[in-house]
Amino acid sequence: MKEEDPGVREERAGKELEGCRIALLGLGVENEALGRYLLSKGIRFSVRDRVEGDRVRSLRREWGSSVFSWLVGETYLQDLARFDLVYRTPGISSLHPELAAARRSGTEVSSQTRLFLDLCPAAILGVTGTKGKGTTASLLALALARGPYPQVRLGGNIGLPPISFVEELTRGDLAVVELSSFQLQDLHRSPAIAVVLNIGTDHLDYHADQQEYAEAKEAICRFQTSDNYLVLNADCAATRRLGEHSPAQLLYFSLAGEVEAGAFAAQGHLWLRRHGARREQICAIQEVPLKGRHNVGNALAAAAAGAAAGASAEQVAAAIRAMRGLPHRLELVGLFDGVEFYDDSLATTPTAALAALQSFESPIHLVAGGSSKGADFGELGVGVAAGGVRSMSLLGDEAERIAAASKAAGFRGEVRMCESMREAVESARSNAEEGDVVLLSPACASFGLFESYSDRGDAFKRLVTGACRRD
Repeated sequence: MKEEDPGVREERAGKELEGCRIALLGLGVENEALGRYLLSKGIRFSVRDRVEGDRVRSLRREWGSSVFSWLVGETYLQDLARFDLVYRTPGISSLHPELAAARRSGTEVSSQTRLFLDLCPAAILGVTGTKGKGTTASLLALALARGPYPQVRLGGNIGLPPISFVEELTRGDLAVVELSSFQLQDLHRSPAIAVVLNIGTDHLDYHADQQEYAEAKEAICRFQTSDNYLVLNADCAATRRLGEHSPAQLLYFSLAGEVEAGAFAAQGHLWLRRHGARREQICAIQEVPLKGRHNVGNALAAAAAGAAAGASAEQVAAAIRAMRGLPHRLELVGLFDGVEFYDDSLATTPTAALAALQSFESPIHLVAGGSSKGADFGELGVGVAAGGVRSMSLLGDEAERIAAASKAAGFRGEVRMCESMREAVESARSNAEEGDVVLLSPACASFGLFESYSDRGDAFKRLVTGACRRD
């Protein structure tokens, strides 16, 4: 199937919005950016949100009569059939019963991400995965910043909705977009270059089941053509299967061995192999500045995708050496009394927390727990009991289940149930000795005690630096 000309696609998408009865469902970061874009085009809409929070009140005052109507409260998803088009915030599942009913009545359900893919004149490189997509997307943007594109923009789940910069892009540019399963659910177009890092278990409080979660991830490559590239993790069976029926040109990355085309680790180095070419050395594994074996995998994924986008091995190597960790991803908060404190608050799954534990050789005092995402903590419990963890300070709804899984696996260290992050930090700090690590890697969502993973990580950092300054 031939790809539609971007200019024609953009013009058609713009015209389809004219005269539509449109509603924005939820005023999170993405739909706020979308609302600003629509208003800049003279396109009015209605707003519906469940909670009359500060954001809604502020935008009510700012947007005023430019918005047709506001419906805020528990009934905000009722009577959606009156609209031709609704844009859901990622926090509302595309499979929500009210949205399914709206579709049956003829209402189109879309999202900021879907509109961006329709409007964007530039090439798009999309990155998804259960863990590592923010780091990989950032590394790709850094590697490609010096060409071959006039402009490279980074957005998506990393915090900047791409609709906010779509009009700054031209046909020769590149948009690197980090995409979560929430954002991929209702796509009908895939990026020209798609990267799937891994497919574990996550967000089972949101998705119907593990299969539906995996199918949401698959949307990043479902609509690709033979002109496109698909970069897959050769070490992950669920990810590798996506290449079985894909028409795209396949590239793989692996920590375990060589690949025919893509990037791999061998003999203490990272290597790049393009289709039909000899391997090229990128850099030594020890030059990857980010902690953890999983970050070596992220560097390999970026190398393979970067090559598909036109980057040289030298560009990728320079980006890897210059890369610094993102906030709340194994972020070193400080060294106090010989103890290192790390904020890994973005580790909201057991798999992510296990990867964090495996990144250290020093004894670990783990701060974990939070709200449920329907996860199984069995594998994490085995990792905790493997010997690296000396104590656990647990909080939130899942504290007891994490403790039970760890004890069942043979963990015999101290476990303390905490009522607050302050208590958890003080507990971990009191157990730590010189040369140890205090690690916040929750394995759970943040809600109930915090607004978001970043709010949780910031609280941890404030408590750590505050307590250590008082000493």
